[in-house]
Amino acid sequence: MNEDLRQKAMALEIYNQQLQMIQSEIASIRTLKSEIMNSIKTIESIDVDEETLIPVGPGVFLKAKIVDDKALIGVKSDIYVEKPFNEVVEDLKKSVDDLDKAEKEGMKKAEELAKAIAALRKELQAEIQKAQQAQEKKE
Repeated sequence: MNEDLRQKAMALEIYNQQLQMIQSEIASIRTLKSEIMNSIKTIESIDVDEETLIPVGPGVFLKAKIVDDKALIGVKSDIYVEKPFNEVVEDLKKSVDDLDKAEKEGMKKAEELAKAIAALRKELQAEIQKAQQAQEKKE
């Protein structure tokens, strides 16, 4: 295999790895969006002075009574701010919007990369065929 083919094959492998990373990031974004949407639904369904179940681990819930319409929301690492439910919901919706934008950007990058991979693969296959035909003529 000549050097040009080797470089294209390496570039194809790198593009495939990048595409896998982007697809993994998109999957993570979708999972996080789903979790945030579940949080929004939960907060919107809470009634003050009503008893509810609070998840504390896989399959473990505590009974609790909600005493006011406030929640703690993380703003930075280990820093939380108390806000009314409606403000928390608005903040979460903004997060979903940001994640939507990130997902769209990731999808666009994935599409561009997939096109580049297809073109490079086609080019590589054509060059391999030429090389094989040249080899057959020599024999």
